[in-house]
Amino acid sequence: MIGGEAVGLEMSSYGRVGAEKLGVNIVPKYYSEAAELHGKKFDYVYSSEVIEHVENPEAFIKEISQALADDGILVLTTPSASVLLPSSDYLLLLATLSPGFHFFVSSADAMRDLLLRCGFEHVVVHDAGHRLFVWASRVELPTINEGFSDWPIYLDYLEKLSENADQHVASGALYRAMKDCYNLGYFERANGFYQKFKPLVREKFDIDFDAVEKPLPRLRARKDLDNENFPSWIGCSLLYAGLIEGLNDSSLDKQLRLISASIETMQKEIELAAQFAGEPAYFINMAIKTHAEISDKAAKAGMLGADTNQAFILRHPDDLKNKDVCVFAAYSSHLRLTGAVVDYIDNLKANGVEVVLSIAVDDPTKPFDLSNLSSASGVVIRKNGGFDFPTWSSGLRLLPEIWGARRVFLANDSMFLLPNLLPDFLEQMRSQDADFVGVTESFQQAHHAQSYFVMFQENALREPGLQSYLSNLPVLSSKEEVIQAFELTLLSRVRFDFGLSHKIMYPMEELFPGARQEEYGNLNITHTYWDYLVGRGFPFVKVELLRDNPIKSNILQWRFVFEKSGCSIDKAVQHMSTPRAGRLTVPAGESAAKEHPKKTKGRSEFQIILSELNRVRLNARRRRRERRHES
Repeated sequence: MIGGEAVGLEMSSYGRVGAEKLGVNIVPKYYSEAAELHGKKFDYVYSSEVIEHVENPEAFIKEISQALADDGILVLTTPSASVLLPSSDYLLLLATLSPGFHFFVSSADAMRDLLLRCGFEHVVVHDAGHRLFVWASRVELPTINEGFSDWPIYLDYLEKLSENADQHVASGALYRAMKDCYNLGYFERANGFYQKFKPLVREKFDIDFDAVEKPLPRLRARKDLDNENFPSWIGCSLLYAGLIEGLNDSSLDKQLRLISASIETMQKEIELAAQFAGEPAYFINMAIKTHAEISDKAAKAGMLGADTNQAFILRHPDDLKNKDVCVFAAYSSHLRLTGAVVDYIDNLKANGVEVVLSIAVDDPTKPFDLSNLSSASGVVIRKNGGFDFPTWSSGLRLLPEIWGARRVFLANDSMFLLPNLLPDFLEQMRSQDADFVGVTESFQQAHHAQSYFVMFQENALREPGLQSYLSNLPVLSSKEEVIQAFELTLLSRVRFDFGLSHKIMYPMEELFPGARQEEYGNLNITHTYWDYLVGRGFPFVKVELLRDNPIKSNILQWRFVFEKSGCSIDKAVQHMSTPRAGRLTVPAGESAAKEHPKKTKGRSEFQIILSELNRVRLNARRRRRERRHES
């Protein structure tokens, strides 16, 4: 309808801002308090994303229906209960349930029944999967088009709005216009809006799409959404900037930088307030898929160097300078790290080590679940390939600030951690003066430091040759090639190529005093003498030892050792039962877990949501106090 009277109701500060900036009639009251509207009748009453916030939805419907003409139409939108499934994405579950904000979530049938009870004889409910769209009237409804059809009118409105004197309003309109035009295939018009958008955003928010690295530190440092300085569309706008730059034949490097920035910015927005980040939660998957497509083009053009596998920053760490940092390589076949690995990371964090996860996955375009990784300062996702060394290399290459740390540990998920032994072990390791510190050594094939946990200290971290070497490792196809090229040569490179000092925490000559090298030359002591090492304060047990026990070592006492050392036996069994690269493996002497994977995943996600309830409620109270203060 064009040319009729429209009145808005909005209690928050956005209502007052909207009335001021847009010059429209927005009453800062609830309908029950807006006496000036009582008795007036409207052809349409539209309520978007409100009903889920009220304690009594039936009373709410009856109240706002008082403003509806006898032949008027009530239009509602609200989250759909159809997404509340154990298999649903964690972020979608959290946004839909919104503990502390949403009082109920309705199915299509329940919403239809509610409106019928409220006296509406004609009801149409469209369930779009994550959202319900509802039309209700006391008379027969016209034909309802489920999809939006009046795009030209809407785009013309956005173009007019982009001329608003308020730059916040104008930039928001231009963002919506360029995004919707791109999605509709109106590429020329999308580019026109983008060319107006770029200088406005640079002037208003100091965000330059032609030099996106400059604003990233400010975007990363946010502790709140801060819509005044960082509008909620910033992350998504970086995505569409990258897409439109692609239409303009900009360099692949520029496109990758914009898309990479969009991924970490949207992830930051999600983590700051997942309940209010529905748009980033949706578009981040589109950004990651776009990143994969551009990475593939860049690899074919020879732009990605030795490692052509897709890799991107999902969570950027805070300042790592002069801190102890662990770059932790992990592989996940099911897009969520196991409890045993998470406990390892949590314990490193509790002992003063900032953890940067570099996670190899089979398909990086599928969303990775970070909900159990609050202890990880940073997260890098890469396409699986090449085992741990290129996985470490991806983290070091994408986050070069790691080289400014005080110490850097390289660790991986090949070990179970014994938490009670970790504090003394780390204290002993930190007390070493050597530039490079390994934990155990092996003489199999060649003398080398075993690579499951090593440490580089400041003198090593400032060595340009080492930085270049570890940041640019190629992807090799087999484990044997990786061992030959990287693990067997790391210690010799440290010593002879880079001239650095070294120390082994548990050297063979001290473990076996008086023994000759040929007597222990073929030993892998993390298998053969694992319990002896633990007795000397070694805080690790090899996963392969318990899962496969390839040389049939005596492991009968492993449960006793785990229980005594603070390591969860249940989580260890679950970790060993997790499929690896499509294969289900179980620990030696154990049977596979009985639970269906989807059931386990779903339950854990609901538990996580409930565990966050107190934090979310506190945030809700804070925002209510702010709204009362504003009013």
